[in-house]
Amino acid sequence: MSLNYNIIESWLVENRIKHFKNFKISSKSWIKAGGIVKNFITPESENDCIKLINFFKKNDIKFYILGNMSNVIIRDGEIFTPIINLYRLSSIYEEQIEDGLNLKVNAGAAITKFSKYVTKKGITGCEGLVGIPGSVGGGIVMNCSSYGSCISDYITFVECIDVDGQLKTFVKNQINYGFRKSFFQNNNFLILNVNFYIPKKNYVGEVETSTKMEKIIKIRSNTQEKKLPNLGSIFATKNLYKDLKNKNIIFYFIYYLNKILSFIIYKFYNKNFFNYRKLAVKTYIKLLGLNTSGGFSLSEKSINCLVNNGSLKANDAIDFILKMKHEIGKCANLENIILDDLK
Repeated sequence: MSLNYNIIESWLVENRIKHFKNFKISSKSWIKAGGIVKNFITPESENDCIKLINFFKKNDIKFYILGNMSNVIIRDGEIFTPIINLYRLSSIYEEQIEDGLNLKVNAGAAITKFSKYVTKKGITGCEGLVGIPGSVGGGIVMNCSSYGSCISDYITFVECIDVDGQLKTFVKNQINYGFRKSFFQNNNFLILNVNFYIPKKNYVGEVETSTKMEKIIKIRSNTQEKKLPNLGSIFATKNLYKDLKNKNIIFYFIYYLNKILSFIIYKFYNKNFFNYRKLAVKTYIKLLGLNTSGGFSLSEKSINCLVNNGSLKANDAIDFILKMKHEIGKCANLENIILDDLK
């Protein structure tokens, strides 16, 4: 593995491809924990990307592609597997046409940037994506959605590089989108650009779109974790509380009790609602038998969000999530990506 590291480092320097040596994952990961990547590669152009993939193929070197690391946990220790990150490729290119708007968006662009760009044009349909912390490329892979907006709604085609270093274009119906899934989850293609077409009928004016976005931002602020480092939703579900009621009779009873009490307290004792939510989370932590002494716990706002209370040990976070996954069983699928097997 050290031989691969030396080969990679020499080649990157020789080809003037931007990268970081001994990169601390904790400095970029949204969970603020993780190991040290020997080569964290940040190409500046599509040509750099093509050369990279061809080099890895020629030398039979395994690599991994990371987006904004907003839903990824990477193990502790040294990681010799080279990691590619496209944060330097983050532009949005616009083409006005008679019946709508065409956008070419680099994969490294933030989803929030894309959402705000469209919203400021007075075009509706992407407001709900504001606040999602990932990159457009990562969002395309996961088919992220929020508050009535889905990133794949207006996709026309995606440009990428396959594992053989070949440029590929996939139109929307080839990508097999479903809830939190896509064709790209089953391969290691490097997504370069995502092309969107938004029809003219979606133009409603900036006042309306901005107002809608502001409401969504306010809702997100009240219902989602902002104070502590976190990875957003642990499980791919719209309502984990509802899913868990199918686990056994205890969770079934707790779900309906929680639903009734939430309604009463929100309607008649609103100022105590947040304190009640904290109590509900603590109840579920106990019922699931989760250990919160390792520096990681669940958000006070939701049981579907892991938070870091100050630990640098990603392996503790991984153990916590795997324990939770075991307890939840088939009630919901894991959305956070665990990279505990990188060499």
